Amino acid sequence: MTGAADRANPNARRRFLLSAAGLVAAPRLAFGAPAPWRVVGMQEFPPYNYRRQGRFIGADVDILNAAARRMDITMQMIPLPWPRALLALDMAEADALFQLTATPKRIRDWHMIGPLRMTRLVFCVRGNSDIADVPNVDALRGRSVGVVRGFTYTRAFDSAAFIHHEGSFDDATSLRKLLLERVDLVLGGEANLRWAIRQLAAEDKLRILPTALAVQPRFVGFSRDPESMRKAQLLQRTLTAMTNEGQISAILRQSLADLP
Repeated sequence: MTGAADRANPNARRRFLLSAAGLVAAPRLAFGAPAPWRVVGMQEFPPYNYRRQGRFIGADVDILNAAARRMDITMQMIPLPWPRALLALDMAEADALFQLTATPKRIRDWHMIGPLRMTRLVFCVRGNSDIADVPNVDALRGRSVGVVRGFTYTRAFDSAAFIHHEGSFDDATSLRKLLLERVDLVLGGEANLRWAIRQLAAEDKLRILPTALAVQPRFVGFSRDPESMRKAQLLQRTLTAMTNEGQISAILRQSLADLP
């Protein structure tokens, strides 16, 4: 909880949030060098970003670090639980938030730049399931589908009242529910699901269906104040150049090479 003094001093609120993650933004460097950009992301979203042995790593982190080197700036990567990461950008306590799905509200509230990369949304079922494929959302009528709480997928899927959306903390938890027959399917990013399936040693028990629900771009969000817009425009030019030169594709190939 924060009091009147914190509300009067937004920097105090910023220090409170980031210190809760074990990180505090560095002060502006000496000799006029710019302060690091505070960039928040979901703390456990492998293989795109996750923590291992005290380091924040993954494909998305690699892409943004490569962009930072090209821009000659420093990015301070801050892993947070997803709801807190969203709040950090809403409260202007971070410069940017990455791996966002575009929604009307996010497009209205934030400056969405990218794409950072593309995500193939797919369904996973048990190996002995009678579900051969899901060609469209209507084919899920009466089914129970595991999802991650707070995530958005597609407008048609999210709003379908004829589907039971079974929320979990992460993809691995959804897949455990699938193995226990508590849901009929799990929906998620293909790379994320394949990573989690391997971690659960369930390659012979689960299978990915062939038809993707959608192939979606993922974005980096910035606030709409002038300074954030300047940073957003700089990163947009850099990501566009990296895409055109094939650098992002090369990073993804290397980072995701060992997925099943």
